[in-house]
Parts: sequence; structure tokens; C-alpha cells
Amino acid sequence: MQKRGIPTVTVVTEKFVSLAKASARALGYPDLPLVVVPHPFETLPRERLRELAEQKVEECIARVCEAAVAAHH
Repeated sequence: MQKRGIPTVTVVTEKFVSLAKASARALGYPDLPLVVVPHPFETLPRERLRELAEQKVEECIARVCEAAVAAHH
């Protein structure tokens, strides 16, 4: 999507942040926005997952909006 000019955010667990950054750089997207979630998140209690999702969706929206503004400048 990034290649098509559509602002993108990648959700990644804490364990894979370095790999995600390296991969983004290698693919030509050194500034690709990342939203980091705990690792492993699938073992979190359902209520904590809901809280985390609510927090991170706001972060995802903010990061995509920032990327959209940056792309138009």
C-alpha cells in the first residue's frame, strides 16, 4: 500500500521491532510507522486485549494521519 502512496502503519510485537525496522529500511521505507504491542499478546486476558486494542487503534489512526500529512508536504 505504501508503494501506491497509501499511508500505512505496521503493527508489530515488541519482540520483532528490530526486524520490522530492518525490513522496512531494506524495502526502502525507513520511516514506516510502527505501532508496538506486547509480546506475546495472544496470551493476555480478554479484557486486557480489549483495552490494548482500544489504545492501539487510536495510535494507528494518529500515525496514519501523520503519514498522510507528511506525504502531502
